[in-house]
Amino acid sequence: MKTSLSDPRVIRTCSQLRDSLMMLVAEKSFAYLTIQDVTKRAGLNRTTFYLHYTGLHELLEDCAWTLFDQMRESIYANKPVDYSQNTSQLEPFVESVFRHLEEHEKFYRAMLGKQGDPFFRGLFQEFLSELIFEPILLKATSKDPDLQLDMALRFFSAGFTEIASWWLDTGMPIPIEQASRQIIRDILPGYLRLVHDRG
Repeated sequence: MKTSLSDPRVIRTCSQLRDSLMMLVAEKSFAYLTIQDVTKRAGLNRTTFYLHYTGLHELLEDCAWTLFDQMRESIYANKPVDYSQNTSQLEPFVESVFRHLEEHEKFYRAMLGKQGDPFFRGLFQEFLSELIFEPILLKATSKDPDLQLDMALRFFSAGFTEIASWWLDTGMPIPIEQASRQIIRDILPGYLRLVHDRG
C-alpha cells in the first residue's frame, strides 16, 4: 500500500475497497475481476484505487490480513488451556476458526474453493500454521524445527485448509462443533505425536 493508514480518509477508502472486493468475489471469480469492477462497486475511481494499492492482489492481501486479524482476536479470546493431557481442550480454538469461516462464508467459499485463488489459499494456510500448529510445536519442544517437523507442519496445515474448503463448498454439512471435534480427534493427535516424539 502506498499511503499511510493513519489518515481516517485512507482508512475509510481502504475499507470501502475491501468490502467491495469481498462482495464481488462472491458473485464473480476473482480471476475475472477488474479494478474497474471494484472501484465501481465502491463508488470510487481508478485514480483513488492506485493511491492505495498497486493492483488487485495487493488489495486481496489487505483483505486477507484484515480477516485474519479478526480470526486471531476470536481465537485468543478463548481461555488458555493445558492440552497435554486432554486434546479436547483445544476444541474452542478450532471452533473459533469455523465460526469465523461461517461469518464470512461467501468470501471464503469463493477464495478457498476449486475456483478460488492460489495466492489467497497460500496465505490462509500460512496463517493457520502460524496460529494453531506452530504454537503447539514451540510449546512442545525447545529444539529448532527439523525437516520432519517442518514437513508435518505443512502437511497438517494443508489438511486443515482442505477441510475448511470442503466444509464451505458442501454447504457446511456438519455443525461447527462436530467439525471441530473431528479435527481434534483425527488430525491434531497425529501432529502432536510427531511433535512430542521429536521434542
